[in-house]
Amino acid sequence: MPVWLDLNSRDQLVKKRKHAVTSGFVRIAQRGLFSLALLVERMGGISALYELISDAKAGCGKIAVVSGVAGSGKTALLQEAAECVAERGSVPVTVTCSPLERDVPLAVVRQLFDGLPLAPEPARQLADLLAEGVQTCVGEIVTAITPAHARIAEGLWGLLAAFSERTHVVILVDDVRNSDALSLAYLLYFIRRVRTVRVSMVLSDTDDPQPRFPLFRAEIMRLPALSHIRTGRLSPAGVTEVLADRLGVDKDPLVGAEFHDISGGSPALLHALLRDLADMESAVHEQCEPVVGGHFAQAVVTCLRRSGPKTVEAAQWVALLGESTCEELLVECLGTSPEFVQRLLRLLDAIGVTRGGRFRHSVARATVMEGIPEQNRAGMQLRVARLLYDTGAPTTQVAGHLLGQVRQIELCAEQASWAVSVLRDAADRALGDNRVEQAIAWLRQAHQLCTDKTEGGAILFHLARVQWGRSPTAAVRYLDQMTKPFAQERFGTPYTLLLVRYLLRSGRHQEAEGILHRLHREADSLPEEVSAELRLLELWLAGSFPAVAEHFPYDHGPDVRRGGPVTGRDELQWQAARLLVGVLSGGADSGLISEVEQVLRLYQVAEATVEPLVMGLSALIFADRLDSAGSWCTSLMDDIETVDAPAWHASLSALRAEIAVRQGDLKGAVRFAERAIDDIGADGWGVEIGAPLSTLVLAHVAMGRMEEADALLQLPAAGPMHESRYGLQYRYARAHHHLAADRPHAALRDFYDCGALMRRWNLDAPGLALWRAGAAEALLGLGDHARAKSMMDEQWALLARNRTSRSAGIALRMCAAVTRPERRPALLRQSAEILQRCCDRYELAKTLADLAHAHEALGESARARHASCKALRFAQACGAAGVVARLRPARTAEPAAETHQQLESEASPARQSEGINELSRAEGKVAALASMGYSNREIGDRLHITISTVEQHLTRVYRKLNVNSREDLPTASLQPLVSY
Repeated sequence: MPVWLDLNSRDQLVKKRKHAVTSGFVRIAQRGLFSLALLVERMGGISALYELISDAKAGCGKIAVVSGVAGSGKTALLQEAAECVAERGSVPVTVTCSPLERDVPLAVVRQLFDGLPLAPEPARQLADLLAEGVQTCVGEIVTAITPAHARIAEGLWGLLAAFSERTHVVILVDDVRNSDALSLAYLLYFIRRVRTVRVSMVLSDTDDPQPRFPLFRAEIMRLPALSHIRTGRLSPAGVTEVLADRLGVDKDPLVGAEFHDISGGSPALLHALLRDLADMESAVHEQCEPVVGGHFAQAVVTCLRRSGPKTVEAAQWVALLGESTCEELLVECLGTSPEFVQRLLRLLDAIGVTRGGRFRHSVARATVMEGIPEQNRAGMQLRVARLLYDTGAPTTQVAGHLLGQVRQIELCAEQASWAVSVLRDAADRALGDNRVEQAIAWLRQAHQLCTDKTEGGAILFHLARVQWGRSPTAAVRYLDQMTKPFAQERFGTPYTLLLVRYLLRSGRHQEAEGILHRLHREADSLPEEVSAELRLLELWLAGSFPAVAEHFPYDHGPDVRRGGPVTGRDELQWQAARLLVGVLSGGADSGLISEVEQVLRLYQVAEATVEPLVMGLSALIFADRLDSAGSWCTSLMDDIETVDAPAWHASLSALRAEIAVRQGDLKGAVRFAERAIDDIGADGWGVEIGAPLSTLVLAHVAMGRMEEADALLQLPAAGPMHESRYGLQYRYARAHHHLAADRPHAALRDFYDCGALMRRWNLDAPGLALWRAGAAEALLGLGDHARAKSMMDEQWALLARNRTSRSAGIALRMCAAVTRPERRPALLRQSAEILQRCCDRYELAKTLADLAHAHEALGESARARHASCKALRFAQACGAAGVVARLRPARTAEPAAETHQQLESEASPARQSEGINELSRAEGKVAALASMGYSNREIGDRLHITISTVEQHLTRVYRKLNVNSREDLPTASLQPLVSY
């Protein structure tokens, strides 16, 4: 019966010749021909080979078969046997079978006898016999011995037996399954006769689920004197031993476990990992970590190919299926039986590339995927996708197999329609998870596969809408493809609103108006869905592009609300647009503001909600609800922090910048506005660039950075921008730049232009642009006191409904400037109180500076100094160099940049007292408010504590900071301790 040896079993590592084997290992290590690492956990196999050689030398020939999966060390074992044979004085004959010589008759037998040092006469006989054997099989592939070949085989065997009488011969045939058929027949003839001669034969064979010659293997395995040696995978301990031997590192089980996890214990894959590690110039032997590179990838390919075509095919399907791999799907893919699939999966695990039907490493899977022929890959992907779909897999999983290669094959109408449906559904699901890039890829694939013209247009619109959130510049490139159908065909599509808005934002107003005119001409025949979008579009135009809206006035009546949206998406758009227009047209009552906040509370940022949410935040800003707007904006920015949608980040950053500049956080305004522009570039903003650009200009002007502001205003401003709300904001910022540059005529012209447009467009909301106050300031600079007073009287009358807002606080400062000197302090104190409550530090600093000058004009020096001190602290806290220059006459000649640098130095954290860190949270808030000029009563009201508690906190603050009064408190350093 055959002798079976499991090389991974410790019970069979001790054999009858243990002493001889141990001595052999010592000799191997001393000889240095093979590293001991190649034969780790192979003691049983070496023992069996030593026994075989010893018995054969005594005249009893033996047969051994070394089998195992590809890469398990069979060749290394045969090489060790050859060295051992040579060392003991025997003749080793090594034969290597190659798949390239499978069709060459007697190629293996010829190698066998070429390795024997025959005398001239036997050599001549050998040549004649081989020539006769080849001639006998011309024209056919012989797989079984025939009488003619039996005679030739007997002659060859005679030569071999005669040679073995003089010396022991060990024939080692590597990878016998790649032998030619005739050689296998001759070998089998020889094998049956070796027991009586001094000839041993060792054959290595690689496991293959479909062996080429199953009969040969069956004949071999039934021989009674056969020794069958199995080479298996290394254990984690074995891998650790190999690493210690090869790398000279300590036997760290954790490191060994890492290499074992990737290689699966396959000696070939482990050796490849070590070669990849050696190729790394930065590899440190003391801290070796697996490096998976080119050698490993090539080893994976080699092991699979040596395991047969069915194994390669199975690996390819497993790679395509990925985490969806299961026996049932593989049966369908391979078109075979479940039993055969189970054998293939076990073989892949045994090779070491997979574990439980999953690739151990992504490099192995990618390598197998790359090996799939281009002409087959698309069909295989389509087959996998359909199988997954039919088994109920999510469309996002199915769609992953429809990308890339599928478009290279011709799909029938049914297949194309199915694929497009799957891709669109998967894109919608990806958008729901904010996986924007993935959604874009699937929509692009759907558009390429779609054959239906109407559906293709819908996909294109959807793609443009999604792309707009990631890259508006890229989305604009779809406009030409979208505009052409609208110019040539009847409007029955529900994407009218989207197209017109994209065209307007891109500055292509003429094309947008052309579509709108046609829509209105065909209004009576439009589908209800398109009519609803048209009404929504007109409402949106009124708040964003009022110059265009003039030509298409929307109905303000209640019927519009009832007959407006027809979908849930339109409902949100409609509500947000109505709220924004309501605020801009002067209807910012408490009920409207509550409705805005309800919208912000209910919805999260997503592709369908981002624009309505931006409109809702804009409504809060223009209604002077900055605290609420800032809180909501920060929350939304946090929600999308990890979302790959630069346009969303840019929109929210621009709003955050506008909130910051209105609260006197000038540095924050610059930071957020620059980030908004950088996120998508100026081209990506289109005409809406006016929003962040105006914020930057206002912030730089307030900080005294006139050169920076002037450079921004030199940028080319597209004409279409001035037909939008963003153009108003830009013009308003430019007017303030003219004021700061002492150009009152230019400033007055811009302010008047703003006013004319706002009144004409019914957007005369103070929160959008307080143009009358700006015009009054310019008129005062020109000495026209009467017109300035008339302008402010008109402005104050318009603020009758909301005289506690930030706009009212700013207006009061200008009202004081046009009234009698003795009345100015009272108006300015009222202005300061409102601005302090609204947390606008910059406008508060300007008001306090005016109050100081008003008291000085009345001869009230003490009050003037107190107001000037408070103004200076607020101006320094927000970096308002212009206000500081007014309060420090001796420094008015300093350049603005130098003044700004000095302010930053004074407010630098390096100048903060060490005692600030010792303040409690409550003390920090009290100190911060006191440093900004709040009275004890105001601090108590704001923090909901008693005046006595405020005084106690201040006493401790003075002691910790080593100051004598609130005038000595470091405003800039304390300001971060209180939240507005």
